[in-house]
Amino acid sequence: MKRLILLRHAKTEPLTDAVSDFERKLKKRGIVDANLVAEDLKKRSYLPELIISSPAKRAIQTAGVCAAVFNIPESEIMEERFVYDGDTTARMVAAIAGLAGEYNTVMVVGHNPDVATLSMQLSGKDYFHFPTCAAAVISFAVADWDE
Repeated sequence: MKRLILLRHAKTEPLTDAVSDFERKLKKRGIVDANLVAEDLKKRSYLPELIISSPAKRAIQTAGVCAAVFNIPESEIMEERFVYDGDTTARMVAAIAGLAGEYNTVMVVGHNPDVATLSMQLSGKDYFHFPTCAAAVISFAVADWDE
């Protein structure tokens, strides 16, 4: 059994001329929300061994808050540019399929519309509302990620 947790980054500062989209930070509310979502996932025994994150500051901060709750060392947060660049969901699926079999539960921290699109694609649902810091947990009855 493999489990994928798709998480949209938490609430951020607004986009301004002074700060690029890539450098936007979490608001205090975003930090609180990320902690609450991670605690809820932990309570439900959804514990990732690896976090893949967009390198955007808001996603890395969200991943860091989650990693602290899950007791994951920061070395187990992989920054992947394709998660930020809005590459096709096919690129995300290919990256997930290439994961080592030792990881049973993996979290991807990214952005909309990509996390919503991937959630719909993998779950077979027609619509997924994905507000900031929303999570989708999708389980696969497979032994390896590439199945």
